[in-house]
Amino acid sequence: MKVLAYLLCAVLMATPVPRAVAFCNVPQPRLVCAEYFKSQLVVEAKLDQIKAIRDETGPDAVLAHVYTLEVNRVIRGTTGASVQVYEGEDSGRATFDWVLGKRYLLFLFRNAQENSWALDGCGNSGPLDKAGAALSKIEAIKRALDGGTIYGIVSQQALSRTIPGVHVEAQGKDSRYAAATNDRGEFQMNVPAGHYSVLVVEHGVSFEKTDISYEDPAGIQIEPGGCAQIQFAEVEGSQ
Repeated sequence: MKVLAYLLCAVLMATPVPRAVAFCNVPQPRLVCAEYFKSQLVVEAKLDQIKAIRDETGPDAVLAHVYTLEVNRVIRGTTGASVQVYEGEDSGRATFDWVLGKRYLLFLFRNAQENSWALDGCGNSGPLDKAGAALSKIEAIKRALDGGTIYGIVSQQALSRTIPGVHVEAQGKDSRYAAATNDRGEFQMNVPAGHYSVLVVEHGVSFEKTDISYEDPAGIQIEPGGCAQIQFAEVEGSQ
C-alpha cells in the first residue's frame, strides 16, 4: 500500500496544473527584444512548489496559484535563491503548463499588490527545453553595441482591418526617421539607441495608441539590441 501511495503521489506531482485558457491580444507575438528590456527579472528556474489560493466563500473555487521556483541562472536583474510567481486563475494565465520539477525561462515583473513576481501570459516565458530561440535572441541582444528597431501596426477603428501605405515617423533627440506600412499594415524602423516619440502622419486622418499596444508611442526607449511594439488605430470621426 505504501508503494502504491508513493506512486500515486509521484503521478499527481508530475501532472500539469489545470489552467484557464489564455487570451492574447495583438500585436503578436511578443518580441524577445522588447520583453527582455521591459522585464525587471529574467531567470532560468526550476518549479519546486505550487500553492492554490482558494475563495473563502467557496473552497473549491481557485482564485490564483503561487509558484515557488529555485533560481538556476539569473539573466537580467537581481534576485535571491528562489522566486515566487503569482498567477490569477483567469484568461491572462500563461499559455504553457506548470509542472513540478520542470525548468522554465521566465520574463518577470514585480506584482506589488501580491508581493511577488508575475509574467505576461502571452510573452516569451515557457519551458526551458523549448526556449532555445528566445535564449539565442537574448545572447544577440547582449552582443549588440548600438541601435534597435521600432515595430508597429496601424489599423482601422475596429482593429479588424489594417491600413497599408500609411506614413509613420519617429522623432529622436536630433533626428527624425520615417517608414510606411506594408500590405499588412505593419511598419518597421531601425534607429540608434535612444528616446523616441512615434506618430502616424496621414492627411485628414488622426490615429492614437490602442489599449492593447505594448508600448506608449509618446515615450519609447530603445536600448542597444532592443525594440518596441506599437499598435495604432484610427480615431473615430477623424475623417
